[in-house]
Amino acid sequence: MKNTDLTEQLSAMQKMFLPPSVLRENTRRFWESQDKVLDSMQVLANDWFERRHTGTRTAREAAERMCGTDAFADLIQAYQDWASGAFERIMKDGLSCQQQIMAAAGALASPPIVSSPSEKEVESKRSEERTPARSKTS
Repeated sequence: MKNTDLTEQLSAMQKMFLPPSVLRENTRRFWESQDKVLDSMQVLANDWFERRHTGTRTAREAAERMCGTDAFADLIQAYQDWASGAFERIMKDGLSCQQQIMAAAGALASPPIVSSPSEKEVESKRSEERTPARSKTS
């Protein structure tokens, strides 16, 4: 018998402090935020892998040019072309990472929690429920 009373009391407290509609909205916002974070991380990873593939392809092409030339100047030019592309990719890594972190942080910073009614609102509602409504004609 006491277990049922405790369950009823807990249920009443939950409804008073965190109504089901608020709980439902908080849950929805939480999981939407998680999806946004995951989307940002996926974009970051995909962009990173794309730049790595570009880097290996351009490094192979530069190595082939360097191995296929007898002129020292052509060798240096092939190396400089590759190195400048590598530097650009490194800079894009930093920029992309920063942008995706900001996007993920924005998703987490958006308030996922809808506040429950304030104590005054709850007390006001209780008073209204206890006091019968007066008709305007009386």
